[in-house]
Amino acid sequence: MTDIVSRMIDTQLLLFLYMLCGVIVSKIGIIRDDNRGVLVRVLMDVAMPMMVLNAFNKPTDPEALKASVLVMVIAAASCFVTWGIGTLLWRRQPENKRKVLMYASMFSNAGNAGLPVLNQVFGPEGVFYGSMYLIPPRILQWTVGMGFFLKPKKGAFVKNVLLNPMVVVVYIGFILMAFNWQIPGVFGTAIANLGAMTSPLAMILIGATLAKMKPRALLDPVVLLVSALRLLIFPMAAALALKALGIDQMTMNLCVILLAMPVASNTAAMAERYGGDFVFASACVSVSTLLSVVTVLVITWLIQLI
Repeated sequence: MTDIVSRMIDTQLLLFLYMLCGVIVSKIGIIRDDNRGVLVRVLMDVAMPMMVLNAFNKPTDPEALKASVLVMVIAAASCFVTWGIGTLLWRRQPENKRKVLMYASMFSNAGNAGLPVLNQVFGPEGVFYGSMYLIPPRILQWTVGMGFFLKPKKGAFVKNVLLNPMVVVVYIGFILMAFNWQIPGVFGTAIANLGAMTSPLAMILIGATLAKMKPRALLDPVVLLVSALRLLIFPMAAALALKALGIDQMTMNLCVILLAMPVASNTAAMAERYGGDFVFASACVSVSTLLSVVTVLVITWLIQLI
């Protein structure tokens, strides 16, 4: 447990250091209202697509893929259940906040924050199954999730969602996986390095928003509620359901830990790019990330007792 605590604290501290950088560069005028849109485009149209493509650009073991089907089914089911709950809970929220809350309810920061924890707890096997777990949420993020922000009218939905760079790389990724191909050499390295910009750049932009945010925005009851759902209620409900279904302990642990991660860090970028309340979204990401330093450890301990 000491190793898990140490790794989780290191991971969350890293995210907050990125955010602190964003606060500083905003305060000294490097990121301004007139230039942050360019950074958002780099994040959404370059870094994030490369991160997703890099996740597919790995050798695939047919037997391991078969074993990972259950993990992917659980991940997809979790997204749809949380989507249903969010639809009921947030129906009376203002539209620009409802978009953010739906996205935040469905998607956690399982990649940036979750995989390092799985590596510490389960080693390479955990990272592999964790990567498989991420496939359904990544597809849903850039189809259903983007649909929260973009309404289907006059062909905009097809153009902006189905042909969005994030969705296009998912198509490419499935082709790579189906034929067990990998993008070789320096090209693969370039994809990995460009994708590695995602977490720092996303958190820097969130920090730049926080620099202009009033402290009371971080104590918004709705922000605290979505954080509680994301960090405690959803993962514990999932743990009880998986236990009742007879799912093996390792699979349950892995899926619940990833589900218990904070609000996806790209929630704020999605809101800013596609018309949501990005200040509110930044608060959701920041508060849930801070609280997760404690709650992930609590959840990890509790699921061992079930």
